[in-house]
Amino acid sequence: VSQNDQSIYAEGISTTTETFIRATSSEGTINLPILVYHIVRPSYPDDSEAVRAIALTPETFDAEMQHLAEVGYHIVLFSDLENNLKNGAPLPSKPILLSFDDGWGDQFTYAFPILKKYNYAATFFIFTNSIDHESFMSLNELRELLAAGMVIGSHSRSHPYLTKITNSANLWDEIYTSKITLEKRLGTKINEFAYPFGQYTPAIAMLVEKAGYRSARGDYYTGEQRVSRLYELSALNAPTTLALFKKRFP
Repeated sequence: VSQNDQSIYAEGISTTTETFIRATSSEGTINLPILVYHIVRPSYPDDSEAVRAIALTPETFDAEMQHLAEVGYHIVLFSDLENNLKNGAPLPSKPILLSFDDGWGDQFTYAFPILKKYNYAATFFIFTNSIDHESFMSLNELRELLAAGMVIGSHSRSHPYLTKITNSANLWDEIYTSKITLEKRLGTKINEFAYPFGQYTPAIAMLVEKAGYRSARGDYYTGEQRVSRLYELSALNAPTTLALFKKRFP
């Protein structure tokens, strides 16, 4: 995998019986952390500081997934969160959501087997220009993720800073064309969007809704999700050490 490619993206990011719960207010609000992972692979001695800030070794990622199981967290999907906020559909106790950005090949090689080990489902946000390119997942690998119960979401067409695009047609292309491309190539509905670098404006969020997505994930972490902010869902870059992870999710 190209360490330089991952450095470029990292610099932009360095941002049993179950009980059930329902939305905690009439507005539709629930405490549900959304974790964002980018790089899961062995560390390299020359990894940049930006990469180290978001990269986990496979051993650390495995330990984090094991911790979630041991302390009673339950993995849910964006569709579960959407149905809870909009319709009051029940969720398991201590729900948490796992997501991966960019579609790096390392995620398939190292993270995917660990997810299968714990029988966890996660959402992989893909920017369509990366598919079948060096260092990124192939179309067949994305299909294998889907067959194993994972979910694919859109991360735009070319992973730009959407807030810097001034041409409305180009902005719509990044948001809408990526959805249509994924749907045609994978044969599945694409219902979720993740803003590249976590950056958006209210106008961009409105375009995402207009494009037909059911929700969108930002990066401002509060842990609290609201039905009024379905297109500005709160998310957190996953801690890169087990000690920090346990402190965040006791």
